[in-house]
Amino acid sequence: MKEIRQVRRRRNAVDDAEHHAGSAVQVEGVMPTQQARSGATMLALLRAGRQALEQGGLDNMTISEIARSAGTSVGAFYGRFENKEAFFTAVQAMVISEIEVDFDAMFEALEHDDVDVVQMLHAISVFWVGLFRTNRGLYQAAFKHASAQPGVWTPFKRLGYKASGMIVEHVLPRLQQMGLGTEEVQIRMAMQFANGLLINSVINDPGPVKLDDPDMEVHVTRFLCTFLGVPVEPSAVAAATPPARRGRKA
Repeated sequence: MKEIRQVRRRRNAVDDAEHHAGSAVQVEGVMPTQQARSGATMLALLRAGRQALEQGGLDNMTISEIARSAGTSVGAFYGRFENKEAFFTAVQAMVISEIEVDFDAMFEALEHDDVDVVQMLHAISVFWVGLFRTNRGLYQAAFKHASAQPGVWTPFKRLGYKASGMIVEHVLPRLQQMGLGTEEVQIRMAMQFANGLLINSVINDPGPVKLDDPDMEVHVTRFLCTFLGVPVEPSAVAAATPPARRGRKA
Protein backbone atom coordinates (compact mmCIF):
# COMPACT_ATOMS: atom_id res chain seq x y z
CA MET A 1 0.00 0.00 0.00
CA LYS A 2 2.85 2.39 0.80
CA GLU A 3 4.36 1.83 -2.64
CA ILE A 4 0.98 2.51 -4.27
CA ARG A 5 0.53 5.74 -2.30
CA GLN A 6 4.02 6.89 -3.30
CA VAL A 7 3.30 6.20 -6.98
CA ARG A 8 0.01 8.07 -6.76
CA ARG A 9 1.63 11.05 -5.03
CA ARG A 10 4.36 11.10 -7.64
CA ARG A 11 1.85 10.93 -10.50
CA ASN A 12 -0.20 13.74 -8.98
CA ALA A 13 2.93 15.82 -8.50
CA VAL A 14 3.98 15.29 -12.12
CA ASP A 15 0.49 16.24 -13.27
CA ASP A 16 0.78 19.43 -11.19
CA ALA A 17 4.20 20.17 -12.70
CA GLU A 18 2.88 19.66 -16.22
CA HIS A 19 -0.17 21.79 -15.49
CA HIS A 20 2.06 24.55 -14.14
CA ALA A 21 4.28 24.36 -17.21
CA GLY A 22 1.30 24.29 -19.53
CA SER A 23 -0.66 27.13 -17.99
CA ALA A 24 1.78 29.45 -16.26
CA VAL A 25 5.21 29.25 -17.89
CA GLN A 26 7.14 32.38 -16.93
CA VAL A 27 9.42 32.52 -19.94
CA GLU A 28 10.22 35.47 -22.17
CA GLY A 29 8.37 35.05 -25.46
CA VAL A 30 5.74 32.73 -23.97
CA MET A 31 2.24 34.09 -23.54
CA PRO A 32 0.63 33.10 -20.20
CA THR A 33 -2.67 31.25 -20.50
CA GLN A 34 -5.80 32.20 -18.63
CA GLN A 35 -8.28 29.47 -19.54
CA ALA A 36 -8.18 25.72 -19.09
CA ARG A 37 -8.60 25.09 -22.82
CA SER A 38 -5.72 27.40 -23.67
CA GLY A 39 -3.56 25.72 -21.01
CA ALA A 40 -4.38 22.30 -22.45
CA THR A 41 -3.33 23.47 -25.92
CA MET A 42 -0.05 24.80 -24.59
CA LEU A 43 0.61 21.56 -22.74
CA ALA A 44 -0.09 19.53 -25.89
CA LEU A 45 2.40 21.68 -27.80
CA LEU A 46 5.03 21.30 -25.08
CA ARG A 47 4.62 17.52 -25.06
CA ALA A 48 4.91 17.46 -28.87
CA GLY A 49 8.07 19.54 -28.61
CA ARG A 50 9.57 17.20 -26.06
CA GLN A 51 8.83 14.23 -28.28
CA ALA A 52 10.39 16.03 -31.24
CA LEU A 53 13.55 16.67 -29.23
CA GLU A 54 13.99 13.00 -28.49
CA GLN A 55 13.23 11.96 -32.08
CA GLY A 56 15.75 14.13 -33.90
CA GLY A 57 15.56 17.66 -32.55
CA LEU A 58 13.38 20.71 -32.98
CA ASP A 59 15.61 21.98 -35.80
CA ASN A 60 14.46 19.05 -37.93
CA MET A 61 10.78 19.64 -37.23
CA THR A 62 8.76 22.54 -38.58
CA ILE A 63 6.29 24.49 -36.48
CA SER A 64 3.48 23.14 -38.64
CA GLU A 65 4.63 19.58 -37.82
CA ILE A 66 4.78 20.39 -34.11
CA ALA A 67 1.28 21.89 -34.25
CA ARG A 68 -0.05 18.89 -36.17
CA SER A 69 1.53 16.49 -33.68
CA ALA A 70 -0.16 18.44 -30.86
CA GLY A 71 -3.52 18.34 -32.65
CA THR A 72 -3.68 22.11 -33.06
CA SER A 73 -2.79 24.85 -35.56
CA VAL A 74 0.20 27.01 -36.44
CA GLY A 75 -1.87 30.00 -35.34
CA ALA A 76 -2.35 28.40 -31.93
CA PHE A 77 1.42 27.91 -31.68
CA TYR A 78 2.18 31.55 -32.39
CA GLY A 79 -0.62 32.59 -30.08
CA ARG A 80 1.44 31.11 -27.23
CA PHE A 81 5.09 31.18 -28.36
CA GLU A 82 6.95 34.02 -30.01
CA ASN A 83 9.36 31.68 -31.79
CA LYS A 84 11.10 28.32 -31.57
CA GLU A 85 13.65 29.63 -29.06
CA ALA A 86 10.91 30.56 -26.58
CA PHE A 87 9.22 27.23 -27.26
CA PHE A 88 12.41 25.30 -26.50
CA THR A 89 12.84 27.23 -23.24
CA ALA A 90 9.29 26.35 -22.22
CA VAL A 91 9.81 22.67 -23.04
CA GLN A 92 13.02 22.76 -21.00
CA ALA A 93 11.17 24.30 -18.03
CA MET A 94 8.52 21.57 -18.14
CA VAL A 95 11.08 18.75 -18.26
CA ILE A 96 13.13 20.16 -15.41
CA SER A 97 9.97 20.53 -13.29
CA GLU A 98 9.24 16.84 -13.87
CA ILE A 99 12.83 15.85 -12.99
CA GLU A 100 12.63 17.76 -9.71
CA VAL A 101 9.38 15.99 -8.82
CA ASP A 102 10.92 12.58 -9.61
CA PHE A 103 14.02 13.40 -7.57
CA ASP A 104 11.88 14.28 -4.55
CA ALA A 105 9.95 11.03 -4.96
CA MET A 106 13.15 9.00 -5.16
CA PHE A 107 14.49 10.35 -1.88
CA GLU A 108 11.12 9.85 -0.21
CA ALA A 109 11.28 6.19 -1.20
CA LEU A 110 14.86 5.92 0.10
CA GLU A 111 14.21 7.34 3.58
CA HIS A 112 14.47 4.04 5.43
CA ASP A 113 16.94 3.01 8.11
CA ASP A 114 17.80 -0.17 6.21
CA VAL A 115 19.03 1.75 3.13
CA ASP A 116 22.79 2.05 3.48
CA VAL A 117 25.01 4.64 1.81
CA VAL A 118 26.05 2.35 -1.06
CA GLN A 119 22.43 1.60 -1.87
CA MET A 120 21.59 5.29 -1.75
CA LEU A 121 24.50 6.26 -4.01
CA HIS A 122 23.50 3.51 -6.44
CA ALA A 123 19.89 4.74 -6.51
CA ILE A 124 21.15 8.26 -7.22
CA SER A 125 23.37 6.93 -10.02
CA VAL A 126 20.51 4.97 -11.59
CA PHE A 127 18.29 8.04 -11.46
CA TRP A 128 20.92 10.44 -12.83
CA VAL A 129 22.02 8.17 -15.68
CA GLY A 130 18.36 7.54 -16.51
CA LEU A 131 17.50 11.22 -16.80
CA PHE A 132 20.35 11.77 -19.28
CA ARG A 133 19.22 8.80 -21.34
CA THR A 134 15.60 9.91 -21.33
CA ASN A 135 16.38 13.56 -22.10
CA ARG A 136 19.45 13.31 -24.31
CA GLY A 137 17.70 15.26 -27.08
CA LEU A 138 17.06 18.14 -24.71
CA TYR A 139 20.69 18.19 -23.54
CA GLN A 140 22.01 17.95 -27.10
CA ALA A 141 19.80 20.82 -28.25
CA ALA A 142 20.86 22.97 -25.31
CA PHE A 143 24.53 22.29 -26.00
CA LYS A 144 24.07 23.05 -29.70
CA HIS A 145 22.46 26.42 -29.04
CA ALA A 146 24.52 27.42 -26.00
CA SER A 147 26.88 29.64 -28.00
CA ALA A 148 24.02 31.60 -29.56
CA GLN A 149 21.84 31.56 -26.43
CA PRO A 150 24.21 31.84 -23.43
CA GLY A 151 21.44 31.39 -20.89
CA VAL A 152 20.18 28.11 -22.33
CA TRP A 153 22.42 26.06 -20.01
CA THR A 154 21.47 28.00 -16.86
CA PRO A 155 18.41 25.84 -15.95
CA PHE A 156 20.59 22.73 -16.03
CA LYS A 157 23.12 24.40 -13.74
CA ARG A 158 20.35 25.28 -11.29
CA LEU A 159 18.99 21.75 -11.45
CA GLY A 160 22.45 20.30 -10.78
CA TYR A 161 23.08 22.60 -7.84
CA LYS A 162 19.67 21.89 -6.30
CA ALA A 163 20.07 18.14 -6.82
CA SER A 164 23.56 18.09 -5.29
CA GLY A 165 22.16 19.97 -2.29
CA MET A 166 19.51 17.29 -1.80
CA ILE A 167 22.15 14.59 -2.15
CA VAL A 168 24.24 16.33 0.52
CA GLU A 169 21.21 16.46 2.82
CA HIS A 170 20.55 12.72 2.54
CA VAL A 171 24.03 11.24 2.02
CA LEU A 172 26.26 13.36 4.27
CA PRO A 173 24.71 12.16 7.58
CA ARG A 174 25.23 8.54 6.53
CA LEU A 175 28.85 9.19 5.60
CA GLN A 176 29.49 10.97 8.90
CA GLN A 177 27.91 8.07 10.80
CA MET A 178 30.54 5.87 9.16
CA GLY A 179 33.24 8.14 10.58
CA LEU A 180 34.54 9.19 7.17
CA GLY A 181 34.79 12.90 7.97
CA THR A 182 33.25 13.82 4.62
CA GLU A 183 32.33 17.45 3.99
CA GLU A 184 29.59 18.97 1.83
CA VAL A 185 32.02 20.24 -0.79
CA GLN A 186 33.30 16.71 -1.46
CA ILE A 187 29.80 15.44 -2.28
CA ARG A 188 29.15 18.42 -4.54
CA MET A 189 32.48 17.81 -6.31
CA ALA A 190 31.66 14.13 -6.77
CA MET A 191 28.37 15.03 -8.43
CA GLN A 192 30.11 17.66 -10.56
CA PHE A 193 32.47 15.02 -11.94
CA ALA A 194 29.63 12.52 -12.48
CA ASN A 195 27.57 15.19 -14.20
CA GLY A 196 30.48 16.08 -16.48
CA LEU A 197 30.91 12.41 -17.41
CA LEU A 198 27.25 12.07 -18.37
CA ILE A 199 27.12 15.35 -20.28
CA ASN A 200 30.15 14.21 -22.28
CA SER A 201 28.41 10.89 -22.88
CA VAL A 202 25.31 12.66 -24.20
CA ILE A 203 27.24 15.05 -26.45
CA ASN A 204 30.14 12.86 -27.64
CA ASP A 205 29.59 9.34 -26.20
CA PRO A 206 33.35 8.62 -26.55
CA GLY A 207 33.45 5.40 -24.51
CA PRO A 208 34.82 3.07 -23.44
CA VAL A 209 31.60 2.98 -21.40
CA LYS A 210 28.78 4.50 -23.44
CA LEU A 211 25.61 6.10 -22.14
CA ASP A 212 23.38 3.14 -23.06
CA ASP A 213 25.74 0.51 -21.69
CA PRO A 214 23.92 -1.39 -18.94
CA ASP A 215 26.94 -1.04 -16.65
CA MET A 216 27.05 2.76 -16.78
CA GLU A 217 25.10 3.07 -13.50
CA VAL A 218 27.46 0.63 -11.78
CA HIS A 219 30.52 2.58 -12.92
CA VAL A 220 29.02 5.88 -11.72
CA THR A 221 28.23 4.29 -8.35
CA ARG A 222 31.76 2.93 -8.02
CA PHE A 223 33.17 6.35 -8.85
CA LEU A 224 31.02 8.06 -6.21
CA CYS A 225 31.98 5.47 -3.60
CA THR A 226 35.67 5.78 -4.44
CA PHE A 227 35.66 9.58 -4.48
CA LEU A 228 33.82 9.75 -1.15
CA GLY A 229 35.96 7.07 0.46
CA VAL A 230 33.16 4.56 0.91
CA PRO A 231 34.62 1.04 1.19
CA VAL A 232 32.76 -1.30 -1.13
CA GLU A 233 33.49 -4.43 -3.12
CA PRO A 234 32.84 -4.03 -6.88
CA SER A 235 30.51 -7.02 -6.86
CA ALA A 236 28.42 -5.39 -4.14
CA VAL A 237 27.54 -2.35 -6.27
CA ALA A 238 25.55 -4.29 -8.86
CA ALA A 239 23.46 -5.76 -6.06
CA ALA A 240 22.97 -2.45 -4.30
CA THR A 241 19.34 -1.85 -5.21
CA PRO A 242 17.65 -0.57 -2.03
CA PRO A 243 15.11 -2.90 -0.37
CA ALA A 244 12.20 -0.55 -1.12
CA ARG A 245 12.95 -0.64 -4.84
CA ARG A 246 13.85 -4.29 -5.49
CA GLY A 247 11.75 -5.92 -8.14
CA ARG A 248 10.95 -2.57 -9.77
CA LYS A 249 12.34 -1.45 -13.08
CA ALA A 250 14.65 1.51 -12.64
